[in-house]
Amino acid sequence: MKYIPILCTILFLAALMAMRPVDILSDTGVTLRDVRQGALDNLNEESYFFFNSTSAMRSIAKRIPENTRGAAVRTLGKFVKAYVESEEFKEEYRQSLKQKYPLDETYSDAVVAQREQEVGGMDAAISQQMALIQQTYAQLDPAILQMSIKAQLSQQEAQLATLEGEERAAKARELAELKKILAATEGKPAEFKKQFIAYHSRLLKQGSGQHKNQQQKELDYAKERNAQYKQQKAVLDAHTDFRPVLRKRLKSFIALCDDVDFNAQLRPAGRKQEFIHPEYQRKPAEWKFLYRLGKTPVMEARAFAQEWLANLK
Repeated sequence: MKYIPILCTILFLAALMAMRPVDILSDTGVTLRDVRQGALDNLNEESYFFFNSTSAMRSIAKRIPENTRGAAVRTLGKFVKAYVESEEFKEEYRQSLKQKYPLDETYSDAVVAQREQEVGGMDAAISQQMALIQQTYAQLDPAILQMSIKAQLSQQEAQLATLEGEERAAKARELAELKKILAATEGKPAEFKKQFIAYHSRLLKQGSGQHKNQQQKELDYAKERNAQYKQQKAVLDAHTDFRPVLRKRLKSFIALCDDVDFNAQLRPAGRKQEFIHPEYQRKPAEWKFLYRLGKTPVMEARAFAQEWLANLK
């Protein structure tokens, strides 16, 4: 794999697409998705941009007539530029940044707002539930209600044996109070119904209050974590604008183009060729890549990069 500036990537893809774009993409396995992903990968690199070429791509590129390469570079450059400036790319770029700048949205503003709404509406929900229960009990025959509660008592005592700790103690207190009501209203179904509804309402209100307190604690915790979310989001937002990075890449590419000596001489070195000038041998891979592409397409890419830089807002 080789690391090369973004305009080098454009150059190479342009050579592939110049003659028959769709056919060549299919034949070589390069897709528009590869181009899109390449733009994301390249902008996420700190200094250089990544592009992986296959031997088939290089073979086809060599067969492209030299007099068509400049036009192909500009055409593909416009395509890449349009994509990079699209809303789709901006969102994809932001999402890709989350690998470097994580954003835990578990306690986002939207989540906290939803929880606040739920806690704020609990009193009304509790009142509505209590009114519904009272309405349901009001329709029951007092004698049948009293008989039904007595029948359920043994079942609740059996359930008590399966509980432990505070839960068992709370259930025991409830049953003790219920037995007290049953004993005090023996033979008085109407009075039993009145006291039982009041007893059940107290239990419901108590349980709902405990639930509300727990929900409030969770909301307070969510608000604390939301402060961390805001900090993470601020960091991510600060890096979402990729234009400073793109501006830096374009300037670096222009400087690289100016540095390449297209008149440099080569000499045989085994199966390969090497630069006669020792200094050129030490040049980075992207410098040599541009040299191999040739002056015409590289200068066209440089001109396009200069125009893009000048119009970059």
